[in-house]
Amino acid sequence: MKIRERLALATLALLVVALMGVACGKKSSPTETFKAFYEAAKKKDAAGIKKTLSKNLLSKLEDEAKKANKPLDEYLINVSIPDAMPETRNEKIDGDHATLEIKVRNDTWRPESFVKEDGEWKLDSD
Repeated sequence: MKIRERLALATLALLVVALMGVACGKKSSPTETFKAFYEAAKKKDAAGIKKTLSKNLLSKLEDEAKKANKPLDEYLINVSIPDAMPETRNEKIDGDHATLEIKVRNDTWRPESFVKEDGEWKLDSD
């Protein structure tokens, strides 16, 4: 193998390792979690939605889906969301709990709860 090819492979390997380190060390925030939830809901991506929900909230939604006689995934993808990403403000983190205000209809602000699970922020229920 030529020196140039070895150097290119070594550079590529270092880049992959560096990118893996960035991805593994990525810290989420309640705002990022809400954006991920919105994008997944907009795409009707049940798996993506589930990734943004706390175990507690997911359990409650499973119960609601059963009462509605629907599979959980169908229940999740039929959530009503606005056409555009809502405005957010006042992210407040207190240990493993947080709130984020979301602008809803009639220009009112509603606080949403978040909890940190396995190092990631998840939407939670009150």
